[in-house]
Amino acid sequence: MKVRSGARNLNPRQEHPETAFGSMLCAMPSESPDLRASDDDREQIAALLRQAQQEGRLTLNEFDERVAEAYRARTYSELAPLISDLPDETGKAAGTGTSSRDSTSDSTPGRTAVGIMSYTERAGPWRVPPRFATFAFWGGGSIDLREAYLDADEVEIRCYAIMGGIEVIVPPGTRIEDRCAAIMGGVEREVRGAASQSEIKVLITGFAFCGGVSIYSKEPGERAD
Repeated sequence: MKVRSGARNLNPRQEHPETAFGSMLCAMPSESPDLRASDDDREQIAALLRQAQQEGRLTLNEFDERVAEAYRARTYSELAPLISDLPDETGKAAGTGTSSRDSTSDSTPGRTAVGIMSYTERAGPWRVPPRFATFAFWGGGSIDLREAYLDADEVEIRCYAIMGGIEVIVPPGTRIEDRCAAIMGGVEREVRGAASQSEIKVLITGFAFCGGVSIYSKEPGERAD
């Protein structure tokens, strides 16, 4: 787990700046629109639409229609139009860009991981923004920070486990601040090492409702349970 400096717009292949919508979306390559979309792509589009509806950009009927189309979509060309008219934080239309789909330390960091009746995972060398949220509903999630590149020396991982489970894995010695609440659920924490000596701080927030959040440490390369 390392901290990066000046992490914004590090990918020379990325033609568009990070946007509120585009940064959450798995990059959809415009040069290959007929590539098959994954379940994770569809879930992230649904999350973007949910955010737009909450901000008043979509009516409930529009949201329902677009979400249904997102889950029916088979290719990127079917997903892209669902968010093409949604503005980003600068007021411009959200674009899909032409960035690489490889999950490397130089890629634009996503801000969410969603598992709805499924499993979502972030592991290996991936970039972590200052605030990252994971949501598990009747499903599970794993957020592995051992080989991650952090955009700040203090990051917040928001965990929302509803009738599901989320695990957060950190290297031994990581300084953890646990503010995650449990409602008819549980939050477990087991981090080894001298946390007071770590310059990196991970803040865990959110809640577990009829579910659980586990925070524990393992050495890089050690297999997660």
